[in-house]
Amino acid sequence: MSTEDPLCPACHVGKLHVQKVTYSQVYEEQLIVVPNVSALVCDICGERVVDSQVLSRLSGLLGLSQQITRPITGQY
Repeated sequence: MSTEDPLCPACHVGKLHVQKVTYSQVYEEQLIVVPNVSALVCDICGERVVDSQVLSRLSGLLGLSQQITRPITGQY
């Protein structure tokens, strides 16, 4: 198992590091904003990736009938 940080899937240059971010998404015409969510963030382009297990836990905490399935990515 490698101890190196993974490469960014967007820029393919930067490395992803765990950081706390604010997760936001529109769900059924409602804006959902959750602070302090663990995500992998690129040190070069700022790309953010939230793990699918984290999204599943968020769905449960928010009491959503459907799971949030779209991982957050992009620069915010």
